[in-house]
Amino acid sequence: MMEIKENDDRSNLHPINRPRRFLSRTRLVMMLLLMVAIPIFMFLANKAVHENAEAIRQVFGR
Repeated sequence: MMEIKENDDRSNLHPINRPRRFLSRTRLVMMLLLMVAIPIFMFLANKAVHENAEAIRQVFGR
C-alpha cells in the first residue's frame, strides 16, 4: 500500500486578510431594526402616559 504523504507546501501559505467593513450585514440589520423600533416604542410610551393622565384627571374630577 502507498503511504499518504503530507503536503508541507501548504504551511507557507498565509490566510488572506480581507479588510473588515465597518458596516457588516448584522450591524446594518440591527441599526434598521432600532430605527423602526425606537419611534414605535416612543409612540406607545406617549400613548400610555396620555391615557394615564386622562385616568388621573377623571379620578380627581377635573
